[in-house]
Amino acid sequence: MEALVFINVDIGAEDAVMDELSKLPEVSAVYFVYGPYDLIVKLSAEDAERLRAVVRDKIRKIPGVRSTTTLIVARGVARAGPPY
Repeated sequence: MEALVFINVDIGAEDAVMDELSKLPEVSAVYFVYGPYDLIVKLSAEDAERLRAVVRDKIRKIPGVRSTTTLIVARGVARAGPPY
């Protein structure tokens, strides 16, 4: 199961939170973005319970994380090569 987690962080905490997120084995990508959210995380988990645990027990407990919104991927298409 894959999910995208949209995260708001404290001002100035972007780099520190990104560093902590990148250490989580379930996280495959972390993006700093402009818009209503500060970071977007792509993660994978075995099932919904594990996904909930990662968000609740790991991501939300990182210092500087203010809020999260999680979207579960229903279907995806990946392409080979660089994303740009």
